[in-house]
Amino acid sequence: MTEVTVIMKSNPPFKDHVYFEDFAMGDHFAYGAYEMRRDEMQAFAEQFDPEPFHLDADAAKAMGWPDLIASGPHVCAVWRRLSKDAFAATKAFVSPGWGEVRWLMPVPVGYVLSVRSEVTAARALKSRPNLGFIQFSNEMRNQYDEVTTTLVTNWFVHRRPTD
Repeated sequence: MTEVTVIMKSNPPFKDHVYFEDFAMGDHFAYGAYEMRRDEMQAFAEQFDPEPFHLDADAAKAMGWPDLIASGPHVCAVWRRLSKDAFAATKAFVSPGWGEVRWLMPVPVGYVLSVRSEVTAARALKSRPNLGFIQFSNEMRNQYDEVTTTLVTNWFVHRRPTD
């Protein structure tokens, strides 16, 4: 098993080209530190998820939350940014999708999100011999190490050239 911690964007788990063969079932990665800022949360909500508790702190407080809370899709977008930064050296081809997204607790203004990912599937593709399929189980955590969000993500990743 691999255990990698990435704290800053400039410290990805891999420095060089990374291929399908560099991942194995059970590999673990921990990365990211993204602070949820009020202006970004409101801008995302205004455009994509205009619920009162995503736009107005008083509305969120009236519903029992401590402050404005992030839209779930915004939290997923943060995961995407953090994963892209962490795995920038990966020779990814495309993602065939995400699934099993669960928002387990609200993410208020000021929370700092990080990610823990585990490789839960890895197999070569028969239909495209130059690619492999990798599935990750991801947990987004706040600065108190509480899991706020879980999601399963899939990648097609280039296989290492043989020539």
